[in-house]
Amino acid sequence: MGFRKTAMLVLALLVIFALAACGSNETKEKKTSAEPVEQTKKKETKDPEKAENQKEDMEIATTIEEIIKEKSGKYSANGYNKAIVHRDLDKHSFQDKDSFQVYNYLLGLMNEGEKYEEFVTFAEEFNPNIETALTKTPEGKISDEVSSGNIGTSNIAILLDASGSMAAKIGGKTKMELAKQAIEEFVASMPEDSNISLRVYGHKGSNKDSDKTVSCGSTELVYGLKPYEKERFKESLGKFEPTGWTPIAKAINETKKDFEKANLAGQNIIYVVSDGIETCEGDPVKAAKDLHDSNIQAMVNIIGFDVDNNGQKQLKEVAEAGGGQFETVNTAEQFKRVWEKERVRLYNEWSRWSSENYNQVSSESSDKLNALYGKKSDFTNLMYDEKNHLADAVYYLRQKEQISAETREEVESLIQQRRKIIEDYIDKKYKDLIKHVETEGKRIRKEIDDKGRKMREKYSS
Repeated sequence: MGFRKTAMLVLALLVIFALAACGSNETKEKKTSAEPVEQTKKKETKDPEKAENQKEDMEIATTIEEIIKEKSGKYSANGYNKAIVHRDLDKHSFQDKDSFQVYNYLLGLMNEGEKYEEFVTFAEEFNPNIETALTKTPEGKISDEVSSGNIGTSNIAILLDASGSMAAKIGGKTKMELAKQAIEEFVASMPEDSNISLRVYGHKGSNKDSDKTVSCGSTELVYGLKPYEKERFKESLGKFEPTGWTPIAKAINETKKDFEKANLAGQNIIYVVSDGIETCEGDPVKAAKDLHDSNIQAMVNIIGFDVDNNGQKQLKEVAEAGGGQFETVNTAEQFKRVWEKERVRLYNEWSRWSSENYNQVSSESSDKLNALYGKKSDFTNLMYDEKNHLADAVYYLRQKEQISAETREEVESLIQQRRKIIEDYIDKKYKDLIKHVETEGKRIRKEIDDKGRKMREKYSS
């Protein structure tokens, strides 16, 4: 009996020890299994941060401005070689990469961003305006008024000597009568849009010494600078007769004031008709030079009517100083031929002016268009080179089963998106520049051609 109790006590103790051991093992197993859970949680908190950093590193350019800021790839432009690119790709694994990672890696190899910048800078700084400086018009003034339609508008001032010597007769008529007749015929043949003025000098007092002061101070604008009106111009010719001295310098100086006061667009030209030299102590050579060199830029032509050798010498110097020509006539018929010669000269000069400037504008326009088309072509070719190089690399990766069909499709979509951004810029920017050059060149050529033809028609009658 005592033995049985002792055995049962020993058994009970063994059971208690066994249970305690099991509890201890269970606790260890639970701690061990909890550790991986904690580690997993720590990894999960790191992955989003890493993903965010990767996303920031893979920003995709969406404008041409962003594209040209990108660095060129190490295999861009002339550095591209398909075999070398393939070997580079073979060194890397892309199976765990998404489409953005693949695209950015390939772009890092074959990016043409820095080269694109050259073409964008060219387009942004290109001046599409036609800058050809037109040559001097037949009347002698450099014209910059093509666009305003004022080329060829002539402001013609006629200065007529009314000194006493103009009362002398040639072939039954006085020099003054012949001069008035020739002048009237000449101004009637000028283009309709020309402005005409008539200034007379030496028409007061007489050619006596006692009247010299009065006569030398006399010059009058009898027909103001305005379009030709036949009856009024004829009336102005009848307001004076030859009587006094010859103040040529004063007449030229006053004509300069006439031009300044009128302030009309167009070319300024003067015809001085005189039968003798300056007799009022003035300096007509200086007056002519001052007028020609001023902002008026008038050309001073002299027509010497029955002038002696000394007179011809001085009047020729006046014409040369004024940038014009000197002609001498001795008969009424010669007087008419001078005016006719001048009309023919202007006709021929307008033909030359029209042709010369038309060709110069055409040349500049062609040069600018060739430059634009050349850059546009090079820009486009570079764009397609980059696109094709990227597409070939994507195809290669797919063939090597480095990327899935889905990833290939997404990367190709990004490549096409980039190509379209560049292509849209080329099409709009270069197209606008080309259109501007073509339009302005055509407009200016047409204005030159129209004006030349118009002036030739007017001087041909």
